[in-house]
Amino acid sequence: MNELILSQIWSKQRFNPKNLQTQQGEFLQIIHPGYLNTHAGADFQEAHIILGPMAWIGSVELHVLSSDWLAHAHHQDSDFENVILHVVWKADLPIYYQDGREIATLELCHRVQKENLMELARASTNNLTCQPFFQEVPHELKTQMLTLCAEKRMKSKCRAVLELWHCNQQDWEETFYQSLCKSFGFGLNAEPMLRLSRAIPLKLIWRNRDRPLSIEAAMMGQAGMLEEPIKDEYHWELRREYIHLKKKYQWEESYLKLSDWKFLRLRPANFPTIRLAQFAEVIRNNCSLISILLEFNDLNVIRKLFELSADSYWIKHYHFGKMSKKPRNQIGKSTFQSICINTFIPLLLAYSEVHQKLHYTEKAYRWLFEMEAELNGITRIYIQNDLVINNAHDSQACLHWYKHYCQPKKCLDCSVGKFILL
Repeated sequence: MNELILSQIWSKQRFNPKNLQTQQGEFLQIIHPGYLNTHAGADFQEAHIILGPMAWIGSVELHVLSSDWLAHAHHQDSDFENVILHVVWKADLPIYYQDGREIATLELCHRVQKENLMELARASTNNLTCQPFFQEVPHELKTQMLTLCAEKRMKSKCRAVLELWHCNQQDWEETFYQSLCKSFGFGLNAEPMLRLSRAIPLKLIWRNRDRPLSIEAAMMGQAGMLEEPIKDEYHWELRREYIHLKKKYQWEESYLKLSDWKFLRLRPANFPTIRLAQFAEVIRNNCSLISILLEFNDLNVIRKLFELSADSYWIKHYHFGKMSKKPRNQIGKSTFQSICINTFIPLLLAYSEVHQKLHYTEKAYRWLFEMEAELNGITRIYIQNDLVINNAHDSQACLHWYKHYCQPKKCLDCSVGKFILL
């Protein structure tokens, strides 16, 4: 058993679904297994389950052994606090959230028929068409493909930044601001976050930087999150400030609606309310974003600028009127890495290309090599075939390699494929 096969068992639901119970004895029904996540965070996103008497939507993490949760240091990463179900082949150890509650765990080793397991095992070895020969290919050719694919993936991200830059009349600060806001959407809410940043220009943030309540009220209000019935005093305080801003800036109505946002319903460290509050605080404290990116060389220094807690209200809440027993609203390690990959590095590359300053390109790639490799469904395919993935440069390369060469079977465009076939 390995996580690649386990991923297929879960995504295809190839196990006996009758009388499902968690290791804790709770009734369990799988409505939807979720969607494979190729970025930072849990393996499957937007899963829909019924656990006990309640329905939940959130993340699912897969491991061969439940103790792998600790081996992979998920217990130290707040990004895994929104996992609603831990699916394992063998439950060898109970696993707990940071607040001490046990994570609902589903064990599958007694629920998969031998025939299904054999079929999935065979299928899993065919994720790469060249799998039977992959290990025989010289290491130099694999390294060559990693370098090529990482470069192409970064160029693609760079082009997206340049398109945004042109839309912003070549304003780097506004481009950084919008790109960063989009990154705080982390896939599911990236599009509404980008729209929101366009509705609230950076100059408005600068104008109100000494009034944190105003910045948060503007973002929450334009996001459509202050229209629902008032839940508590802080909710009303933000709404009252938003009404004032609405008149001041002649906003006719909120730019987005609450229905535009996707919420995870259990231990929601990724709630858009939390991400908006975090983003508002980061922007308020770091107005000259582009200068930070250009002047600082150490990613650890930049990360400290992002280790800001939102208003004290959000230390105790994940949504208006909803308290959490032991919340933590600071940005986690893998979340910060995702922001680096999707905003900092593409911005540096774009700036370097426009101004022809190659040392920014060198810095961008140095950061990519310094960051840890991402572990997801696609990188696991290459790891299963004994490819050594050392850092984020290699894991990003694998994402491009799989999507643009392996999946469409463009083997003759791939150095590894050419070596095998020609």
